[in-house]
Amino acid sequence: MIEHVPSGTRAESLVVVSNRLPYNLPHAPGSRPPRRNVGGLVNALEPALAQYGGAWIGWDGNPLPSGAAVAEALARPLVFRTRSRVELHGVPLSEREVSLYYHGFSNRALWPLFHDFPGKVAFSPEEWSVYERVNRRFAEAVALRTGPGCRVWVHDFHLMLVPRLLRELGFRGPLNFFLHVPFPAPEIFRALPWRSEVLEGLLGCDGVSFHVGQYRDNFVGSARQLSGARSVGFGPEGSVMLRHRTGETAVSAVPIGIDVEDFERIARKPEVEARARRIRDCLGGCRMLFSADRLDYTKGIEERLAILERFFETNPDAVGRVVLVQVVVPSRHQVEEYRMLKREIDRKVGRINGLLGREGWMPVHYRYRALDREELVAHYRAADVLLVTPLRDGMNLVASEFAASRVDGHGALVVSEFAGIAERSPGALLVNPYDVDGCASEVRRALEMDPEEQRTRMAQLRERVRANPLRRWVERCLESGRRDSPRGSVRTDAPGLALPDGCEPVA
Repeated sequence: MIEHVPSGTRAESLVVVSNRLPYNLPHAPGSRPPRRNVGGLVNALEPALAQYGGAWIGWDGNPLPSGAAVAEALARPLVFRTRSRVELHGVPLSEREVSLYYHGFSNRALWPLFHDFPGKVAFSPEEWSVYERVNRRFAEAVALRTGPGCRVWVHDFHLMLVPRLLRELGFRGPLNFFLHVPFPAPEIFRALPWRSEVLEGLLGCDGVSFHVGQYRDNFVGSARQLSGARSVGFGPEGSVMLRHRTGETAVSAVPIGIDVEDFERIARKPEVEARARRIRDCLGGCRMLFSADRLDYTKGIEERLAILERFFETNPDAVGRVVLVQVVVPSRHQVEEYRMLKREIDRKVGRINGLLGREGWMPVHYRYRALDREELVAHYRAADVLLVTPLRDGMNLVASEFAASRVDGHGALVVSEFAGIAERSPGALLVNPYDVDGCASEVRRALEMDPEEQRTRMAQLRERVRANPLRRWVERCLESGRRDSPRGSVRTDAPGLALPDGCEPVA
């Protein structure tokens, strides 16, 4: 079904801006069905935006062959509408721009730098130039579709220049930013040749939010040392007010939550409970360790396999009785470094299974694919222990999803102290993923934990997760730096297309 978008009806709307839209969109009506994207940001923001109403602006997921094709797409923009009445505005990118802005500067410079892997950083002036150009295109797309009553919420490291560019284009409404990855310490961040431009970009906001206090403090330190900003007081919930040459910005720590009720609802479904039992049955009564990660060197998958091997070396009685179910979600397969990582993980899994496996038992059950939510929750319900052991992670909501899914009150959680979720996991066993012996020991401890201690720890975890649902995270982020502004409405200068009836999201 195709329909035109009404020409602006809300007195105030929320406009979310991110690198990707929740759906891959066609460039022409009816050319192909939209497909839902997989990712934590999509899962977090789609229900929130549906609740608030408004628009989502991002790349439509289709790299175009040339700059001329981009110009043509910009001249004939389309707006899609989801069933929940959220408008989706696509920002076109060329194949070259995707290569240099996304795979290049975002993922070869910013990603390793912000995750404290300076040895993996590659700085390229050409990639930086394209990053600037793409950020400007996003800012122009936002400026075209916002009025004075709109609140704009920009997300993540791909678009850190957008706030300042949007101010330069005349937007004076409330403007917030959330960084979903860590912000590095000043001594690491200062290695970025374009550090001043990035700081100025973020300081164009009324409020900038991070997952945890350490990332907030790192940003405040960088802004003070490298841009001359001054701390002038404190706001609600520990936010720091920074005064700089263009105004004031509230900097806060607001840990992201999950849709707790939805995970609990799924976990209680009889078919999910039955699936969890079948998973356990397929393991032949073995104790189950479980991990689920996107393919990335920051997730510590290779290190986890080393921990598992050491666990079996030091606990020979566990051979034949314990298995690791490792799910790896494909990611960035266009990048050679990630293809090499995939090959190395494959090799190590094969070596461990070949060395320790026996008839009827393999130590690692390895699945290289995404799981839909019901299948994922079934694995959470089946697991004895969840291992969340990244080398560095902004938050890692797998731990929260596990706790929300354990409506039975059982299960143990092992968490890396280098994940943002560590300080939000009072009932977890915290580990250093670089300490192979220490981690192997904690895995044994988790497997041998008595039922009463399990229940106590899981109750602590579930209480913390339930106290910070997704809607609360949204409210707290949007309150950061909130100020009065003229009222207005979202502009809708382009024709609108509704997502087809019956088009179901796929993993």
